[in-house]
Amino acid sequence: MANTGVAAVVVNWNGRDLLGPCLDSILASSWPDLSVIVVDNGSTDGSCELVRERYPGVTLLENRANLGYAAGANTGLSHARAAGAEYALLLNNDVEIAADAIAALTEEARRRPRAALLGPMIYYQDEPDVIWSAGGAVSYWTGAIRHLGIRERDTGQHATVRAVDYVTGCAVLVSLSAAEEIGPLDVSYFMYNEDTDWCVRAELAGYEVLFVPAARIWHSISMSSGGGLTPFKTYNRFRSTFRFFKRYAKPYHWLGIAPATACRILLFAGRELSRGRGANVAAVGRGLLHSITGQRRTA
Repeated sequence: MANTGVAAVVVNWNGRDLLGPCLDSILASSWPDLSVIVVDNGSTDGSCELVRERYPGVTLLENRANLGYAAGANTGLSHARAAGAEYALLLNNDVEIAADAIAALTEEARRRPRAALLGPMIYYQDEPDVIWSAGGAVSYWTGAIRHLGIRERDTGQHATVRAVDYVTGCAVLVSLSAAEEIGPLDVSYFMYNEDTDWCVRAELAGYEVLFVPAARIWHSISMSSGGGLTPFKTYNRFRSTFRFFKRYAKPYHWLGIAPATACRILLFAGRELSRGRGANVAAVGRGLLHSITGQRRTA
């Protein structure tokens, strides 16, 4: 099989301590024709200095501010395309990849020319045999977007390549020729569900979105948004989810989405208030309001 040019594109924002292990794992990849790009979204923690000092062979693209995941990713994908790469492996800064992960994804993409987006098996970093994502599913009747296999111990139950509704932008191999037709990630999401939106657009254009279990990646969950459930994360998740269903759900789907969403919000509010985290509840209200008005709060 001919070698295929792949660019690994890492989007970073104040993730200096995570970025080193991520880049080390990429550079240990067995794939022979590989370039590495870091897109930094205005970090102030020495991330850029780390790349320049320790990884001189890595291309560093510096944005002056935190433009969000989608805009950062688009910057890296455009650079990869201009440099002649056929595929780009888009990665969060808080992942580490197996040495053969790029090979597994790229070889599957070569076998399936209508595959636009291919996602790996993603495990929790601190529980390396417990699944975080084996692809994803969208329920238009309940307004839910969820990872498949989440929190399951891997016993081979997700061992088959299959089409899925979406793969997470945490780690996704992108056919750059397909991306030209599909278009870039939608920057209006800022963070969360821009990947789901991208996958839906790919499917509507007649492309496949595939889960490839032979490719393995480990994820330090939510480190870039504070390591847990923060108002920043809560706001962006609710805003982006509601925005997604505003765009793609049919009018009749809202007969299910509205009550299901109300129930989820009530349960969430009760749990967070009982734990003294009222700021998270307020963030839900802001997120829903801003999804309707089109406003965006970035921090």
